[in-house]
Amino acid sequence: MTDGLRVRQGQVRLLGPVELAGQGGPVPLATGARRLLAVLGLRGGEIVGWAQLSEAGIDPVTLDRDAAALAGGLARAGLRGALQTRASGMRVAGRYVDALRYQDELRRARSRRAAGDLSAAVAHYDRALARWRSEVPLDGVTLAGWAATEAKRLRDSRTRAREERWDCLLRRAADAIRASGAPVADRAAVLAGIQATAAAEVAAAELEAGVARHPLRERRWELLLTATLLSHGRAAARSVFQRAVRTFADQLGVEPGERLRALAAAAERGDIAELPEAPRPEPRAPRRVALPVPLTSLLGREALLDDIGARLAAHRLVTLVGPGGAGKTRLAIAAARAEDGPVAWFVDLSVVERPGLVPSTVAETLGLREDPGLDPLDAIAEEIGTHDVLLVLDNCEHLVTGCGEMARELLARCPGLRILATSRAPLRAEDESVVPVPPLPLPATAAGLTLADLATHAATRLFLERAQARSGRPVPEGSADAVAQLCAELDGLPLAIELAAARTPLLSVSEIVARIRTDQRLLHSPDPTTPPRHRTVAAAVESSLEQLTPDVQRFFDRLAVFAGSFDAAAADAVRAGTGADPTALDQVVNASLVEANAGRYRLLMPIRRHALARLHAEVPAARTAHAAHYLRVAESADADLRGHAQEAGLSRLRADAANLRAAMAWLAEARPTAVPYGDLRLATALAMFCRVEGHYREARGWLAAALARHPRAPALLRGAAAADAAMLAMLLCDYPAAAEYAGTARAAYRALGDRRAEARVEMILGSVARERAQYEASAAHLDKAAAIYVECGDELGEARAVQLRGFTAWLAGDFDRAELRLRACRRWFERLGDAEAAASALMNLGAVALYRGDTDRATSLLDAALERYAALGFPEGVGWAHNLRGLVELRTGRADRAEEHLALSLATHRKVGDRWRTASVLEALAEVHRRDDPTRAAELLADAGRIREEIGAPVPACERPDTEATAAALRAALADRSPLPVRALIPPV
Repeated sequence: MTDGLRVRQGQVRLLGPVELAGQGGPVPLATGARRLLAVLGLRGGEIVGWAQLSEAGIDPVTLDRDAAALAGGLARAGLRGALQTRASGMRVAGRYVDALRYQDELRRARSRRAAGDLSAAVAHYDRALARWRSEVPLDGVTLAGWAATEAKRLRDSRTRAREERWDCLLRRAADAIRASGAPVADRAAVLAGIQATAAAEVAAAELEAGVARHPLRERRWELLLTATLLSHGRAAARSVFQRAVRTFADQLGVEPGERLRALAAAAERGDIAELPEAPRPEPRAPRRVALPVPLTSLLGREALLDDIGARLAAHRLVTLVGPGGAGKTRLAIAAARAEDGPVAWFVDLSVVERPGLVPSTVAETLGLREDPGLDPLDAIAEEIGTHDVLLVLDNCEHLVTGCGEMARELLARCPGLRILATSRAPLRAEDESVVPVPPLPLPATAAGLTLADLATHAATRLFLERAQARSGRPVPEGSADAVAQLCAELDGLPLAIELAAARTPLLSVSEIVARIRTDQRLLHSPDPTTPPRHRTVAAAVESSLEQLTPDVQRFFDRLAVFAGSFDAAAADAVRAGTGADPTALDQVVNASLVEANAGRYRLLMPIRRHALARLHAEVPAARTAHAAHYLRVAESADADLRGHAQEAGLSRLRADAANLRAAMAWLAEARPTAVPYGDLRLATALAMFCRVEGHYREARGWLAAALARHPRAPALLRGAAAADAAMLAMLLCDYPAAAEYAGTARAAYRALGDRRAEARVEMILGSVARERAQYEASAAHLDKAAAIYVECGDELGEARAVQLRGFTAWLAGDFDRAELRLRACRRWFERLGDAEAAASALMNLGAVALYRGDTDRATSLLDAALERYAALGFPEGVGWAHNLRGLVELRTGRADRAEEHLALSLATHRKVGDRWRTASVLEALAEVHRRDDPTRAAELLADAGRIREEIGAPVPACERPDTEATAAALRAALADRSPLPVRALIPPV
């Protein structure tokens, strides 16, 4: 007992009345704080999640108050900081909890007992049991759920510990008799003065009291019979057995078990050779439970099987975790079959309703005799003994607490046991190794594939095999792309793929693809023998949702509004109003309803569709919360893109591109009043991002439509939107529209007195004039912009205006002025940390070197610019750099290399919609093909001419001599060949 022991440091006492003790004695705690201490102490050192706290009986309404009271009590007990709060839950340091110290001491006792060091084992048992202050742990505190089960397990542990201690004492007494070599009849002479007699007598007295408390616990009768034989002889032992027979007959109507009867027979003979253990038959291997035989092959899991085998070699508890339908059961069976040596047991827990029934279900599956006096865990542990056994526990997700507790107990008692579990959530047991089971791999593309290509990818191969098995015929070759698209729509989830394959007798693959997007009922198993949870994807999802509270289920439904992946902050935004607590995201991840990867989260597409079907009336609120969050993200990142932190802004927006488009669509369609002018604000916030990414048409369309929808929006917002629309129209070479938008923006900014914004409009007008070869007008606009930036003290704005001035200068052929400005800008941008502008400075300096004839320097500068643009993912810059590199190769006579660069440039400029640069690249390609294919060269030059006429942009001054030389050479070459007038084929430049 510990009551009389001096407390040298604070203690959390659970082995009796719940108590917090300090050096000065017990520290008073209110009822709620004591209950919280008890619950956290049971899992000392582990995080106890918010849902687990509620399940254990902790009132969430008073939790904050109780936690504060407990923290104060711990501080008064000298344990300041022992209570810790995390995002996922709370914990109390385990080293202060008497129950955990008791369990550590108990493990040492059992280890010494197994090694045969009985004296050391007894000493450890004594120290362990001395920590108990009464027979009832956690006395005075009302617990529920897993905590109540844990408290009962703790009480049962004390009962077994006392029995094991008695067993050690009796073994020592029996060893003394065996050492004497005398018959039991002469025991008095043999044991006279030997301590064993006294030990046996004490044990017999204690066991009499123990049997009175637990009259149907056979192990106590066995120990009492042994102690009585050693201390009082055969007649007394016979009497003990007769009492046991009457007790079992009166209370159960059965005879005592085989072990007690065998022990009584040995005592009657006076044979103590096997005492105190009852005589047993030869050791036998535990009975086998046949593993299920899969009806289909396992595809695409070879590496995962190897990983599971390696985990089982290093860990005694391995849990396969993944969403419903990922193939965890099939994988566990394959892994168990691959194990050499151990007995393999398979237990399906899908129909078990309560965690407390897990041990009895396992015992029943193993065919162990039900004994009311024997805990099922004891029966399982006895059956396993020291044998090598692999226990496969299938479908643990709704029984996590019960499975985790059973695993901890059995692994501590059975050294040869390993457990392989399948679950949608980890068991949270000590030394558990969790193996995520992901969807099957998919082809990288869904176009231009053959059936042979599909057979090399697990997801598509699974569909092909299952579809042929269902329909009796192979999938047509022409459906290869549709199969890849279907498996991508199903995110590689094996259950969904198999359910889709079951539709092939009636529907083509393309029809299945079209229908699953709107009708989840299509994915339904036609096999009535399929377990209910696997008959539909919806059933698999619902079986996971059943383990969550209604508030968390509502939060899960709202996650359906996300397109692609999202972060925790976004999830938090849609959680508002659901009633779910901050751990809701962790809960749905632990339930394998949401995938987590490097701080990002996503729902597999079949799971997302089911969540969306559940969302119903919540759609407007969820989508509005989603859109409002991404509007905040876009506006914050836009400030980075327009300032010094471009890479950070780009990274954030690229990760959420799909969600930003979804938000844009909702704001434009619904125009929720909770987000005023949301579509106009978001289109403006995304304009610079779309410029960097090359999405000119999309962004301009958003802005034009939003400006038309909001003619009375605040002047500042309309001015910003018009300025961005001007920038995008200029990039798309719609110069009249760009000038009109810019004029609108400039007027708005002048009225508002926003000089910095006015300078930006001047830069856009300068760019419009530059592309139309109005170089003096361009210079005037850009010089004005630079002056305004100086006036505003905006160094970055000034640097950008000066760089554009240098750009205009080299296009006009003024290379000296261009280089002077661009060299200064390069140093400026490197110091300011503007990565894109620094790359542009390199590219412009490369162009100056090119037109001055310094091709070596041009190559070096342009390659450096190209590398930086590629790293930024900036297509406009990549296309420009390839354009200029192609011209360098042309100057050095390497037409083949020039064509490679120019072809890449042409593809980029056509993709983003930059017709001005498209025309210049076509003119350069005309020079590439002038000698080998003059007809094609002439057509290229004519195409360029038509583009320039349509957009109103002549050939830039620096390019004009080369283009005119190409045109003249082609006219001469084609003068005698072309059936068309040469002038019509090659317009003057």
